[in-house]
Parts: sequence; structure tokens; C-alpha cells
Amino acid sequence: MADYTGAGTAATAGAGAGMLPVTGGVDSIWFWIVMFVLVSAGFALLRLVPRRTHGDDT
Repeated sequence: MADYTGAGTAATAGAGAGMLPVTGGVDSIWFWIVMFVLVSAGFALLRLVPRRTHGDDT
């Protein structure tokens, strides 16, 4: 019979370490980083999308 307790413990430790930055005491830092990235992506998208012209310029 196989012993899977070691694999389960390693997976649980990996998941816990991955969630540490999200649930730690630095939530506000992650919030501001995400907001900065979203605003930057929005401005980059605005630069990529062509602007509408009304047909009066040649």
C-alpha cells in the first residue's frame, strides 16, 4: 500500500506558501501594485486603439 501523506503535506505547504503574500500583513501593498498594473494596462490599451475621426480632416 502506498503512503501519500508526504505528498499531501508537500502540496499543502506549497499552497500555503503561495497564499502567504495574499493573506499576509501587506495586503495594501498588493492592492496598490494591482491598481498600478491595471491603470497602466488601461493607458496602454488607449494608446493602441485608434481614435475615431469625424471625417472633417483630410
